[in-house]
Amino acid sequence: MKIGIVGGYGHECIKFLPGAELAWACDGYDLQALERARAFGCERTYLSMEEMLADFRPDIVYTGTFYAGNGRLAIQALELGFDVVSEKPLAASREDLLRLSELTKSGERRAIAEFAMRWNTAFKRVRDLIHDGAIGSVVMIHAQKSYQFGASRPDFYKSRKLFGGIIPWVAVHAIDYASWCTGLRYKSVVAIQGNRCFPAYPEMEDHSAMLFTMTGGIPCTITADFLRPEGAASHGDDRLRVTGSDGVLEIRNSDVYLANRQGEQHWKLETPDASAIQRASDLAEAACGISTSEISTSECLHVTGAAIAARYAADAGRTEQIG
Repeated sequence: MKIGIVGGYGHECIKFLPGAELAWACDGYDLQALERARAFGCERTYLSMEEMLADFRPDIVYTGTFYAGNGRLAIQALELGFDVVSEKPLAASREDLLRLSELTKSGERRAIAEFAMRWNTAFKRVRDLIHDGAIGSVVMIHAQKSYQFGASRPDFYKSRKLFGGIIPWVAVHAIDYASWCTGLRYKSVVAIQGNRCFPAYPEMEDHSAMLFTMTGGIPCTITADFLRPEGAASHGDDRLRVTGSDGVLEIRNSDVYLANRQGEQHWKLETPDASAIQRASDLAEAACGISTSEISTSECLHVTGAAIAARYAADAGRTEQIG
């Protein structure tokens, strides 16, 4: 399979697809893509996506530019007849999301977001437990995605136009796994966000909090931030708590806790390094329409739409509906 990667700011899990032939293209923003290509040992490089698509003709285009630009590149690739796997966010505006929906509506072309937590062992276990009825009916949900900021971030984080916002970039992971684990969809949202700790990044939010209404009126609160202290043992702090009619499930990174009528259980579930290869394979199959067992275009568009709605809700201070 031929994979064409665009940009230098994605996680690019798909490059680990066994036997894949790779090419890498610049995104029109900077030359970071060429540095990433050299670091990975990819010798086939292009100065533009258009040049790569015309010459290399990949089976899948991976878009990983500055975060608010992924939608534009995905739209261009789809318009030219290529299937897409994208770093999140798949889109950062309603206009781009609508165009992606139009281009994929027939099912002939697909756009898949790299929602990596779906291949995390702890989240897969909780999803299975919920679907098996371990806590009865879902009553309420809370999810958290917290990152260390580090010494610095690329300059595009300073611009909302380029960065896209903390909700589409960070919170979207939690928005995805809260929906994926429970099987519920988003209906409406209110949200707040702000920047209290990073004056050098004036248009970047460092914290956000959202209250979603999900299928059947289920409340779901989600927080996301760049405020995990540098002294913490890990870069990220991922959490999910699902309260049901017959019990509670909780994820704290790799720890899963279940309390129900039968008592309490605890599992330590590390995600193996080999999961990156499985994720690459599943993403490629989903993009090519071979399999949608782990992820689909409709799911990715719905979750992306929920994140965009939450950012609009925080910006405007009002409730936003989610289609």
